[in-house]
Amino acid sequence: MASNAFANYSLEGRTAIVTGAAGGIGSAITERLGSLGATVVLADVTGRVVDAAKEWSDKGFKTKGVKVDVTNSADVEKAAARLNEEFGAIDILVANAGISYESTTADHSDEDWRRCMSINLDGIFFCVRSFGKRMVERRRGSVVCISSIAGIKAVRPELHAGYDVSKAGVAHLCRVVGVEWAPYNVRVNAVGPGYTETEMLKKVGAAQPEIMATWINDTPMKRLLQPAEIAASVAFLASDAASGITGHVLMTDAGYSAS
Repeated sequence: MASNAFANYSLEGRTAIVTGAAGGIGSAITERLGSLGATVVLADVTGRVVDAAKEWSDKGFKTKGVKVDVTNSADVEKAAARLNEEFGAIDILVANAGISYESTTADHSDEDWRRCMSINLDGIFFCVRSFGKRMVERRRGSVVCISSIAGIKAVRPELHAGYDVSKAGVAHLCRVVGVEWAPYNVRVNAVGPGYTETEMLKKVGAAQPEIMATWINDTPMKRLLQPAEIAASVAFLASDAASGITGHVLMTDAGYSAS
């Protein structure tokens, strides 16, 4: 029984695509999925993913790097068609690409608002639609999108309405599509990371230590999350261990959203 339970976590024989895979949480997700046996396609708007894929390959992982602009629906559709043909199927989509801008609402520019929505929400929708519809046709697959604590509750003291609203949209997109595609054995879920120790977050904390102190004090576990902890939640939802879960937002936030 225990052996079968552990087997449910295996991703052997499956192919996953991870967007925004060039670094940070995306890199941790790549490592976790690859360590569970998946072939991982690293996708990013920069060419860095090609080099990153080679580095993972040199470590024994089955990886491929592709340049994809998630804000361009035609580019996403072309990539989905090409990769499904090349690998036979893309079994797992992890829609991770995202950005953030710090700004008060009164000063939030049109350009920053639209860019947040374009990458964080439109880009995830385009990926879910193009990769997910092929899963629906095959009647199997798992989609995991990255939302945020900021998509569930108002955070402080940082101010970034565009980011917050886009991540709330991601969470609800997964609920809506998770229910729609449930009859086709295609599961759609989200992970909501808390404050996670990425290079970007460390730079903010170094420049504004008072903000870092607030983040940690407001988090019940009194610490930052590690990228590997976010990746573990993603891998769980992607695997058969989560076969009965769809339309769910798994908060991996050290208790922040519950407090």
